[in-house]
Amino acid sequence: GAVDTRPIVILAILQLVLAAANSLFATLANISQQLLQERVSLGVQLMVMEQAARLDLGFFEDAASYDMLQQAQQEAASRPVQMVSGTFGLVRTALTFASMLGLLIQLQWLLALIALLAPIPAFVSSSRYGWSGYLMMRRQSPARRRMNYLTSLLTTDTYSKEIAVFTLAGFFTGRFRRLADEYYDEQQGLVVRRYMAGFFWGALTILVSSGTYLYVALLAVHGKVTLGDLTLYTGAATSVQSNFQSLLGGLSSMYENNLYLNTLFDLLKIEPTVRKPESPVPVARPFTQGIEFRQVSYSYKGAETPALHDLSFTIKAGETVAVVGRNGAGKTTLVKLIARLYDPAEGQVLIDGHDAREYDPEELRSQIGVIFQDYVTYFLSARENIGVGRLEGIDDLEAVRAAAARGGADSVIERLPEGYDALLGRWFEQGHQLSGGEWQKVALSRAFMREAQILILDEPTAALDAKAEHDLFA
Repeated sequence: GAVDTRPIVILAILQLVLAAANSLFATLANISQQLLQERVSLGVQLMVMEQAARLDLGFFEDAASYDMLQQAQQEAASRPVQMVSGTFGLVRTALTFASMLGLLIQLQWLLALIALLAPIPAFVSSSRYGWSGYLMMRRQSPARRRMNYLTSLLTTDTYSKEIAVFTLAGFFTGRFRRLADEYYDEQQGLVVRRYMAGFFWGALTILVSSGTYLYVALLAVHGKVTLGDLTLYTGAATSVQSNFQSLLGGLSSMYENNLYLNTLFDLLKIEPTVRKPESPVPVARPFTQGIEFRQVSYSYKGAETPALHDLSFTIKAGETVAVVGRNGAGKTTLVKLIARLYDPAEGQVLIDGHDAREYDPEELRSQIGVIFQDYVTYFLSARENIGVGRLEGIDDLEAVRAAAARGGADSVIERLPEGYDALLGRWFEQGHQLSGGEWQKVALSRAFMREAQILILDEPTAALDAKAEHDLFA
């Protein structure tokens, strides 16, 4: 009679549906994984930036803290992404593993047990090396920072003139090569040990697999199991073992990624010492009492002698004072204490009759315009370069022009083809490079832009010519 082909057709259709569903789910998983990775990576970078903005100036002046910030920033981009993809993989593997393990336990529980025990030594070894790798990363961090610094010396426009004139390129590349060789040797030692240990412990798993095959094959030869069972046993045993291995491997790399993320969590836990008081005193406009230092002392971390010791003086409202002293006498420290970038170790800084610590630091700083001797050259448009002095006025071209006129930058900017919309600095397309004196005028205009009650100019004329210097002081 005729063969009934319906079951075969139904099975074929079922297989097609399953394959299509599998493909669709894999695609959806890829989409969500990619998008989640991007979101996590960008989110973490934002967290690092926001935390860096909260931290004190002292944090950035301490090498160990700065190391931590750099590490968190480097790892923040890659580690969370690896954790997201790791989690997706782990869930998939765990599901397959559980179903296959169930099948194998029903068939032969002893085989299931052996398949589970074999990959454990490799997992322990991998985790141990993960920890050593993490410790090595912490240890090598200063060397990596030195290497990054040497790279930036030879690849940044600011340094290229001097390096060319003093022919320093060979000196710096030689130093980089020495550091890189040491770094590489340490890495090589760990990598070789780690993967060879992985190979030896992995060999144990291979031995167990072969033993399982042999055992099941002998059963089949002696007619204890059918040929179909043989395929089922070996398939289930292989699947359990490989999935369990993936599961342990996944856990091991999650553990390692988590170690690196510790740096990020440590960074996010740090609290700034310059803090906003519970109920800040409102900042008066105008100030009536000026600035007073009462027996102020301040020491930098790890310094032998204090930068300022028992310093007292008064500056009245409306007064202009020049602070003169040799280099390193503590002039810049004075400025940082007035702007409350630091709190004094002893004594008080009074602004308008109140201790600077009684004000909200942001509100206090909104009344202070400072140009430091190492002022910043922002690679933004000329208008923004000055406008950042008072953000709410950044789009007010008239205010920006007035500030530029006071700082002497108006003539510089009006010479540029795009005027106030001209991009400054050479880093981006169509940027205009300015001379040191021109940049200094832009920076001064930024200080004038701030409608500040306290204007502090720290070495404001270092790069200006004699005429510009006279105009500024006038």
